[in-house]
Amino acid sequence: MVTTISFIIVLGILVTAHELGHFLVAKALGIGVERFSIGFPPKMFGFTRGGTEYCISWIPLGGYVKLKGEGPDEMESAQDPDDPALFSGRPPHQRAAVILAGPVMNLILAFIVMPLVFMVGMAVPSYLDDPPAAGWVDPGSPADKAGIVPGDLMLGVNGEETDTWEQFFNKASQAVDNKLEIQVRDTAGIRSVNLDLEETEGGLIGIQPPLAPIIGALTPGYPAQEAGVETGDRILSLGQIPVNHWSEMARIIHASAGKALTLRVLRGEEKISLSVTPVLDEKTGKGLMGISPMSENVIRRFGPAKAVAMGFNRNLELLKMTFSFVWDLVSGQSSIKNLGGPIMIFQVTGEAARAGLAQFFAFMAFLSLQLGVLNLFPIPVLDGGHLVFLAAEGVRGKPLDVRTREMAQRVGFFLLITLIIVISYNDIMRIFSGR
Repeated sequence: MVTTISFIIVLGILVTAHELGHFLVAKALGIGVERFSIGFPPKMFGFTRGGTEYCISWIPLGGYVKLKGEGPDEMESAQDPDDPALFSGRPPHQRAAVILAGPVMNLILAFIVMPLVFMVGMAVPSYLDDPPAAGWVDPGSPADKAGIVPGDLMLGVNGEETDTWEQFFNKASQAVDNKLEIQVRDTAGIRSVNLDLEETEGGLIGIQPPLAPIIGALTPGYPAQEAGVETGDRILSLGQIPVNHWSEMARIIHASAGKALTLRVLRGEEKISLSVTPVLDEKTGKGLMGISPMSENVIRRFGPAKAVAMGFNRNLELLKMTFSFVWDLVSGQSSIKNLGGPIMIFQVTGEAARAGLAQFFAFMAFLSLQLGVLNLFPIPVLDGGHLVFLAAEGVRGKPLDVRTREMAQRVGFFLLITLIIVISYNDIMRIFSGR
């Protein structure tokens, strides 16, 4: 019930915002709006006011705004082709403004909702407030090459003190020309080391906070759960190799796809041996067991000004990730199997709602951002496709003929339905595979 109600709320807000964008700009320009519908026909109920019918319809997969004289064919059949309220009679830039307003409203909604996430309060790792003593150093990383070892305390970065992990991460992310100077205290005293991040992916340093190899969550259907691993288990060794840090354990698992590993765990006061065979993740080429670490979190809240700034930056990060994923999809570097559809959205919405208000707002903002970007794709039936038609009209000096537009709309509709079927199939296969 929580999942269904939260899904209806999220979808209703996103669709309403999108269609409201079209509606408000059309009204502001004096274009007639015949119908404002949340959902697709058949109509559930509605009312008419000011010449516009407002209604809720039964199929909850979107909505639409019906503009007066929306197509060239309607303009030709209109009783008064000079009626200023006709959408088709307006210049291309005004029609483009109406079409663009929907996706823009979704982007605006995301930038309004995301700050609420930080005002309500986000769960962050409690270690961020701890002194930055290395718990693990990735082999071959810049930190490893500089001689930093677990237990070393990072006193400062580029001459600025770092008393907590959060300060250390913030200062380390501000590397100039991929160079960092870190002041380190070890058993021998204090020294400075220089790190060159030039050859590392994403400028990674290779220093991680302490994180005990304790199971916090299990992914259903994966080897760890099937082997009898339980949440709360502390991993003592993997394949006869003792482990003290989560990343140390992860390295062994990632390199052991298809190989049976003897897992020694501490469960309460009892030591137990289990056999687990990691499965290969086709996307990363690494072995996976389906486990997540246990970490202590604290709720951190921020004032309005700080929350707005953080929400803005988070949305920019999500936009960058979205375009990066689309590029990987188009260039063949990512599989269409990684796409999720309505079923997955339904499931994740429920999970976000149960996780708390902050997570619910975060997911709503994420979806609104995706909806805004998706609708700008140059595919007929989407807003981006209509903008392409208008661009062609601007180049030609006259609208595309009705037949051409209808054919393009049919092709676009077919492609969109095919995509929905494929990603829905992906969702169903995830459910049955338990992954």
